[in-house]
Parts: sequence; structure tokens; C-alpha cells
Amino acid sequence: MAENNWTEQSPEDAEADARADQLFQQAGIAEPAEPKGSFLVSVLLPILVAGGLLIGGLWMFAGWLGL
Repeated sequence: MAENNWTEQSPEDAEADARADQLFQQAGIAEPAEPKGSFLVSVLLPILVAGGLLIGGLWMFAGWLGL
């Protein structure tokens, strides 16, 4: 089986990226900002809050049904 380097960028792709960067600079489009939030705040906290609300809502619904 042939070994392929899937992370290597082809020269055609590098040329297209350089051209796109040049066009963005000419158009005055800024580079995207780096994310400032941590994994805890951006991913884990919303999951925990949503899970707590879901459990609380289901608990209240079960109580309304008399289960």
C-alpha cells in the first residue's frame, strides 16, 4: 500500500491560498480573530446548562403526570 501524506499542501492549493490572501488584502478584509474563550466556557458550560434544564423540565413534567 502506498504511503500518502494527507497533510501536505499541493502547490496548486498554496497558489490559490496566496491569491485569495492577496484579494482579501486588496479588499480590506481583516484576518479572522482568534477565539478568546476557553473550551470550558464555549463548549462544556452550555452543555451542562442545557442538560440541567432538560433534566429539570422532565422532572417537572413527570410530576405533572403524577409519575
